[in-house]
Amino acid sequence: MQPPAEATPAKSRIARDSVIVGAATILSRLLGFARDVLIARLLGVGPVADAFLAALRLPNLVRRVLGEGGLNAPFVPLYLEIKGAQGEAAARRFAGEAAAQLGLLLVILVALGEIFAPWLVLGLAGGFADEPDTLALAAHYTRLMLPFLLLTTLAALLAALLNAERRFTTAALAPALMNAILLGVLLWLLWQGAEAAASASLLASCVSLTGLAHLGLILLRLRASGLPRPSLRWSPEMTRLVRTGGATLLAASASQLVLLLATQIASSEPGSVAALYYADRIFQLPLGFVGVAMGTVVLSDMASANASEHDATLGRALTLGLALAVPAAVALAALAEPIVSVLFEHGRFSAEDRGRTAAALAGFALGLPFAVMAKVFGQVYFARNEPRAPLLAGLAAVLVAGFAGFGDAGGRDAAAVGALAASLAFIAQAVLLSLQLRREGVWRPSLASLRPIIAIGVASAAMLVALQLLQPLLAAALAPGQPVIGRAAALAALCLGGLATYGLVGALLGAFGAPLLRLSRASARTPRS
Repeated sequence: MQPPAEATPAKSRIARDSVIVGAATILSRLLGFARDVLIARLLGVGPVADAFLAALRLPNLVRRVLGEGGLNAPFVPLYLEIKGAQGEAAARRFAGEAAAQLGLLLVILVALGEIFAPWLVLGLAGGFADEPDTLALAAHYTRLMLPFLLLTTLAALLAALLNAERRFTTAALAPALMNAILLGVLLWLLWQGAEAAASASLLASCVSLTGLAHLGLILLRLRASGLPRPSLRWSPEMTRLVRTGGATLLAASASQLVLLLATQIASSEPGSVAALYYADRIFQLPLGFVGVAMGTVVLSDMASANASEHDATLGRALTLGLALAVPAAVALAALAEPIVSVLFEHGRFSAEDRGRTAAALAGFALGLPFAVMAKVFGQVYFARNEPRAPLLAGLAAVLVAGFAGFGDAGGRDAAAVGALAASLAFIAQAVLLSLQLRREGVWRPSLASLRPIIAIGVASAAMLVALQLLQPLLAAALAPGQPVIGRAAALAALCLGGLATYGLVGALLGAFGAPLLRLSRASARTPRS
């Protein structure tokens, strides 16, 4: 048993490591967002954009699942258990076995994907069955992107090894490198004035190139501590990984499966897949900073903590996550139109496209705090290698999205329906996990622990009022006909005004008091290794 003196630094790492992972993630998401602004300018909203962005859903699905801890969840707790019981050499041997076995499986799956690409596309966007030209384009782009899955999944497994050793920075920065490559290619295509279909083909090929860059960066970082030796030997530890890993990976992928289902819903209407994609990219900015950081850091912290400490860790992580997610959700809902207009309404992106994308963004905003809550709650079970509860909650969320989306298909804009269905799914997932944690006695919320969360809600409501008052004053500067720099400055001023109101009211009400200030102070006292 560790002495009490070491417990406080272990707890305080959540805030510090969350900032490291969150900052690297937000850098990646900002670069990715700039990439998508240029994609919207280059492709607009039409058949080529729908085909390319539908094909891009699969790499994005894999990247988000892996980036948000999909492989961390089954791998990290087992790796740390082997290391503690059998030593460093046994743990490294297990990592080499996992990498070799996964690589072999991926080669087979990618080969099958190349053969059956059209059917794979229909699994992503079934509405393309009535649009053969769009389906053919999407299948072509999918084949060009499939090598990415092999390369980045292997990189993610090796990054999980880094995360298990609490070396988060390189793994978190790798996606930023990937987005920077695509951003450079897009700038070159726009400068050349390239035609849309040819540009999409080149971009699809470069997606696979980014997977190679991802793997190379992780391998370079691992060289310092020693690369695990690949082995096709099947050990008892591999049996345990497979037995729990499939369910854990599926449970960790639930939110991305919900978004995939939202794409299916949107594909029933031409142009809606692209609108949903652009809205989702804005939605992923705050979710990336909060959700990915919580998922990566909280899992490692809980995996190395005693079960009795999970309640405290969970409370701190939840408060920290909601302090960022709730105001972000309010801002996205209140400012959906100006955000989409300033960021995307250029080139082939029209005013009609703006309205469709803004409606989808408002639908996504509703579910943002609940998506973060579900991410945090799920880490308790992943740390214990018990994926059953998050798996059932995730499957229930997918069912909720299906019933909500397909039940309203054709009633309203398909992109907005898909986004709202995803939000309802996130709400269901968070509620189910919270009820299960309370039933097990792992999470015991009290009035004292909920007081900062209530204050966060009140401060966010005050921010909403401020945004409603400020928006008419800046409406002229935000109008589509104004210079881009001026519109961006007006939007920034609007956001800063809302943020200042939230910060002031939140500070007065104690929203950033007990749990958050203790985290930051403890983090400042944590000794550096």
